[in-house]
Amino acid sequence: MTWQRICRTEEVQPPYPLARVISNTGHARDHVCVVARDDGSYAAMLDRCPHRNIALSGGVVADGALVCPGHFWRFSLEAGHRIDLPEYSATLYPTRVIDGWVEAQIPAAPEQVSLRQWLLEQARAHQDH
Repeated sequence: MTWQRICRTEEVQPPYPLARVISNTGHARDHVCVVARDDGSYAAMLDRCPHRNIALSGGVVADGALVCPGHFWRFSLEAGHRIDLPEYSATLYPTRVIDGWVEAQIPAAPEQVSLRQWLLEQARAHQDH
């Protein structure tokens, strides 16, 4: 994994997350949001709530948590877990600031396979059973 520039620090306006599309692979990982923590550091995360796939960037930061705009779930900006139900987590990425840029380590997009290749793989998997 490599560090990827997401935005300039001045683009993040607390208490609101900043949404960014970082590539066009067609996968959820293309959508990232960046928030400013109370201590002045930044957190980058997948811009999707694990509950209903709602963009977290539509929410607001309050008391060290990102509040989802869908059903008001509150996610810790330190660990990513839901404050009251830690078994649910938003996806946080390692984040740093270099020369005024917020950078994050975003996992690579899964390799695209053709429909034909996928069907062949499924058929082979079922033959083994």
